[in-house]
Amino acid sequence: MRRLMLSLASLVILSTPAFATGGFSCAVSDENVTFEGEAGFSYSLGGILNFRGAIALPKDLAQKGLDKKVTLDQSSLTHHWLHDGELRLLVHVESGENQPFAALDFVMMTKAGEDDIGFEGTYTLKIEGADLDEPIRREGKIACSVG
Repeated sequence: MRRLMLSLASLVILSTPAFATGGFSCAVSDENVTFEGEAGFSYSLGGILNFRGAIALPKDLAQKGLDKKVTLDQSSLTHHWLHDGELRLLVHVESGENQPFAALDFVMMTKAGEDDIGFEGTYTLKIEGADLDEPIRREGKIACSVG
């Protein structure tokens, strides 16, 4: 009987799922935007943990309220996807209080390379502002590492 109880206890312990975690880091710096972002994630639950980073626009694209380097946190990450060799992020930022309306959306879509660590893809940037008749749109390339 003791052996049976020990076997059952071992089976319960071994059948508990493992919650492995990893992380990613992405960056781009070109004529349209400077972006860096990083976070941890859970392989088993699919959640992004502790997203943080920064985004800055060049003077010719920056709208008032978004004309300085903006610190990003979890609330800036409005959508994410990390599944089946794809990493996608949507970062949304708006100007602060007592500022004219300005907003930017930074969307990146990357795919894993052959090593499953390097991810490469594209980003799109949309900038809106109180002084703009139409949104400014830009595109470029971005790279990430995932591990």
